[in-house]
Amino acid sequence: MNYAQQQRLRFIECMLAYYGRIGRAEVCDFFSVSEPTATRDFRLYSEVAPDNLVMDRSSKSWIRSASFRRVYQ
Repeated sequence: MNYAQQQRLRFIECMLAYYGRIGRAEVCDFFSVSEPTATRDFRLYSEVAPDNLVMDRSSKSWIRSASFRRVYQ
């Protein structure tokens, strides 16, 4: 995992921790990356911390799960 991808994963976790949800658009806008790149980041984060997020299909965003625990400090 390269530095840029690690920073995006930290951002995803931070948004989940403080706001309880994050969508692909926030990652794309903040880091100026494409939608497929953001999708890969969410997939990777869900592999690193599978119990931290759940997809809310109605809002097309990821929400913090009840068993959320920070992986990155």
